[in-house]
Amino acid sequence: MAENPIEAFQRVFEQPAHQPFFLPGAKAGGAAVLLIHGFPGTPAEMRAIGEALQRTGWWADAILLPGFGTDIETLPRRSAGEWVGAVVKELRDLKRQYQRVILVGFSLGGALCIEAASIIAPDALVLYSPFWKLDGVLWGVLPALKHLIPTFKPFKLMKLDFDQPATRASIAQFMPGADFDDPAVQAAIREFAVPTNLFDQIRRAGAAASRAAPNVRVPTLIVQGTRDPLVKPDKTRALIERLGGTVTYREVPAEHQLIAPEMACYHLVERMTLEFAAAFFPQSEA
Repeated sequence: MAENPIEAFQRVFEQPAHQPFFLPGAKAGGAAVLLIHGFPGTPAEMRAIGEALQRTGWWADAILLPGFGTDIETLPRRSAGEWVGAVVKELRDLKRQYQRVILVGFSLGGALCIEAASIIAPDALVLYSPFWKLDGVLWGVLPALKHLIPTFKPFKLMKLDFDQPATRASIAQFMPGADFDDPAVQAAIREFAVPTNLFDQIRRAGAAASRAAPNVRVPTLIVQGTRDPLVKPDKTRALIERLGGTVTYREVPAEHQLIAPEMACYHLVERMTLEFAAAFFPQSEA
């Protein structure tokens, strides 16, 4: 009997790499970073940047958003409000314990960080490929479309050739450690059904970030890929115009995934992040 696609995904996400992590810093109560992954990722995609920050003295806290990872079976029932609520709760807890806190978000995590920062201000904000709006007519009609087409299988729309390194690299961005030679894993990816309502929740998260942006008045670093087909540079520049605080904007020659260590741009992104963070946690405080 073929393995249920959800069970195959859960088996992958049970691996330690996908679990939340908390890395100790140099000084108790000193400075912490809260790292928020994207869609459909896990804390695994924030691990490298978290470890880099830890090496310079920061405590690094990466949470797993509700409905992701091993909870993927519940994802269709989750909402944008739940996701931002999880970020706000963790941010509030860290601000009680540490003198300085930086909020760091990737893609969808960037949208959630913007809204969270408008509710509880961190000392600074770092956004990688920050999602808030996508191009296309379908994006605008999602509120109605979700009632007409309840689910679809996004990977069925693609010609997935698991013998191709590019295919493996693309999917490995949100499933690092998956065995792409395993027929059950391949079938799970092809048969993975996504509720249209889920994409409407993602749309809502982006719209909430846009509304909240003027109320975010903390120093912000934004790193954007020049070849990003999902979060396009012109959209990110428009987002910058909405933010209420001082923004340091950097573009790098990359597509959407900026923070995977195997990407050519990663060390540049890491250096930009550490230089920005150093202003809020001088080495003399380590």
